[in-house]
Amino acid sequence: MYKIVQMVPALGWGGAQVFCIQLCNELVKYPGYDVTLVSMYSHDPKKHLPLSMLDHRVKFVTLGKKQGIDLRMFTEINKTLNQIHPDVVHTHLHSGYYCFYAYRRLKYPFKKIHTLHNLAKEDAPLHGRKLFKYFFKRNIIHPVAISEEVFKSAVDEYGPCVKTLINNGSDEIKPSPAFDETTTKINAFKKNHDTKIFLNIARISRQKNQQLLLDCMRMLDQQQTNVVTLILGDYVPENKKIFDELMANKPANVHFLGKVTNVADYLLCADAFALTSLYEGLPISLLEALSAGVIPVCTPVGGIKNIVTKEIGFLSDDISTVGYLNAIQTYLQCEPQRLAQMKANGKELYQKEFSMQSCAAKYNELYHDNE
Repeated sequence: MYKIVQMVPALGWGGAQVFCIQLCNELVKYPGYDVTLVSMYSHDPKKHLPLSMLDHRVKFVTLGKKQGIDLRMFTEINKTLNQIHPDVVHTHLHSGYYCFYAYRRLKYPFKKIHTLHNLAKEDAPLHGRKLFKYFFKRNIIHPVAISEEVFKSAVDEYGPCVKTLINNGSDEIKPSPAFDETTTKINAFKKNHDTKIFLNIARISRQKNQQLLLDCMRMLDQQQTNVVTLILGDYVPENKKIFDELMANKPANVHFLGKVTNVADYLLCADAFALTSLYEGLPISLLEALSAGVIPVCTPVGGIKNIVTKEIGFLSDDISTVGYLNAIQTYLQCEPQRLAQMKANGKELYQKEFSMQSCAAKYNELYHDNE
């Protein structure tokens, strides 16, 4: 039995967490593989992704972490890994910091992988980057970047010890049993049959920069442009002020729908995928949009600019209101035949480079490297 542990701080509503669940689900299909997903925090159904997303064959373990620095986690992780005796430990986000103690204590050989889900300076605070540098340079942990831009930032931060780039992957979008109901709901937001639906799938935060999207939509509303934006995403308590400010100043053509469990249905009903982030790694939501044949209209940040070419979608020149508004208007003025070709190009690119099957296969090869 080949034992793999995937570890996250918590199964919050984020792209990295969705990625981790989907990676577990794909790896557990491999013959002879035993996959365990470890969440440092206890699972809260009101705050976290539903466990129904996880394949029943994947074991799920929680460690009961407290808010803030919890020194008990060092020994809990050490004890958990010692019990599982894994062949691979693959960490994501801040869980990587808490494994350092176990990596020094556990004497049997196993592969240690850490995925960098964002630009290096945004992916970890200074103390975390210092610890990662120590473990990366000594080949104790093998770092993996999720896009070309993340790879470049990691090399700048950690040096030539960063050698591996595995593009993010995602499951292909498929309709849920709620598709017809969702279609009816979305149609109710339209002014008429020709209304274009823009979809923003992102938590409410400074990084995701929804204010830029609202500013552009306000201008389009004033011009009576036939477009509506739906925002799918929740906020953590510390970002409630951002949400309140957005709600207080939102134009009539923008609707906040909160977090939904059937994102796929919304994508399959959307015309354009709008992402106005200040920085990114390689968003899972973008890959899902490509698989659904939805045209991306995005800011040129992180791994987005490696994917969204003129054959796939539309990038703004910068993260200014004028720049992003120009990108939206270019999309709206594009000929239907050209848009249809771009949708087909996006689907083809997804199947070739960004499916979870392809991504999991590359990680599996890395797990067995040098054995």
